[in-house]
Amino acid sequence: MQLLRDLWLLIRCYPIAKGKVLNLSGDNYPGVVRTQIAYNETRTELVRKGWADDNLTGAIIYISVSLAYLLNH
Repeated sequence: MQLLRDLWLLIRCYPIAKGKVLNLSGDNYPGVVRTQIAYNETRTELVRKGWADDNLTGAIIYISVSLAYLLNH
């Protein structure tokens, strides 16, 4: 059951992460800093959309941010 919840979170999280990554693409921050900023903004956006903070898995959000960087750069 946890696998399905994590997969659903990844599907819901990727479009948000992609938008955050594209917004940060022109900044002069190092890659690690941009990843942290995108992670924080993605997590905040998910909480605003109604996801309970307890149900968010940080690793899944990092995976979605990493996929967004990989597929959009």
